Amino acid sequence: LLQLHPDFLSPCFSQLDQLVIDSAVEKREMEHKHALIQQRSLSFFQDFSYDDSKVEFNVDAPNGVVMEGYLFKRASNAFKTWNRRWFSIQNSQLVYQKKLKDVLTVVVEDLRLCTVKPCEDIERRFCFEVVSPTKSCMLQADSEKLRQAWIQAVQASIASAYRESPDCYYIE
Repeated sequence: LLQLHPDFLSPCFSQLDQLVIDSAVEKREMEHKHALIQQRSLSFFQDFSYDDSKVEFNVDAPNGVVMEGYLFKRASNAFKTWNRRWFSIQNSQLVYQKKLKDVLTVVVEDLRLCTVKPCEDIERRFCFEVVSPTKSCMLQADSEKLRQAWIQAVQASIASAYRESPDCYYIE
């Protein structure tokens, strides 16, 4: 049998230990971030009304993130599976990531080219669709109030993107 030398195994074990620690830290950070967002959402929605002066998103946020939170996204594959992802609206784009610190996946490159609409004729509740010239993305919020907040945030971001770039014609 092949015997592994201790000098070879030691770095492997320390790398494995570090990976376990990094994974636990990342998981804890994501859980903390989710808890804060959820707490903020719950306190906001306890007195939520459809008054336009009360909105949970901020198109002028200093970090550029207009709104963020978990949504279910319907896959575009043949199975049309639904996956929970961390979405955000930032820099006139709709993006998501599977895990904290993952690379952002851009769903919509430029919100100026999009529309957003609620979807009632679907097997799931609280769904809405973001439609661009090249594709559409079906999303599901956790409640009707969250769906309305996301729709309003996308609409406000579209309007804001037009205000920030006065050119009327967009050419790729």
